[in-house]
Amino acid sequence: MKKMIRQLYISAAIAGAALSPQVHAATVIDFESAALTGLYFSGDSFTQNGFKMTVGFDAGIVDNAGAFLSGAPTGNATQFYAQLNEGELILEREDGGLFSLDGFDAAFAPLSPQASGTTVLVALATFGDGTVGGLGFPFLGSGSDHFPFGNYSNAADFSSYTNVKQIEFFACSYDGTSFCTTPLNNNGQFALDNVVVTSVTSVPEPTTVALFSLGLVGLALRSRRAAR
Repeated sequence: MKKMIRQLYISAAIAGAALSPQVHAATVIDFESAALTGLYFSGDSFTQNGFKMTVGFDAGIVDNAGAFLSGAPTGNATQFYAQLNEGELILEREDGGLFSLDGFDAAFAPLSPQASGTTVLVALATFGDGTVGGLGFPFLGSGSDHFPFGNYSNAADFSSYTNVKQIEFFACSYDGTSFCTTPLNNNGQFALDNVVVTSVTSVPEPTTVALFSLGLVGLALRSRRAAR
């Protein structure tokens, strides 16, 4: 298996706004269309509501929980996107424009046995000015092999996800101090649904700088594995 390792600063300087951007109504990417159902390999893309999703490093699937043989998340009877092994889903506008990320539903979908330690979902943003930053969202816990979906929409968490060019969703380890330091050994499967985004039609000018990080200032090492 080919292994890909990428070093990422998951803290970044983000420009504040002097001018209010023009925004559209929020859009929900819910993966519900029957045309989206199916298996996607690394490099494959699909679209919904003006946004493009691209699968990276490992395969992903759009279906409901019944499509999983094991580790299916609970609390969602509809279709959702599931990332297999240790890949990622890249979200961007079809026209290449900017947007904000306002929330999503997500769940851990572990293999058996589960990965040791704590696994979180990282939403890593590339902003219109080229800077990069993101947050790690802990999955809701479970006493079994089936983790429940959780809703992530706290305004304080998502206030810095503005003027975004691209979001990478991927799973990562957290040891209580550092992120992405322990390999997940292909056990970074996660489910994603109801991604709330808002398109931006103008770019504000930078006037201030704020720190946006995973709760810690520093360098994170993220390990990825390409498809077999």
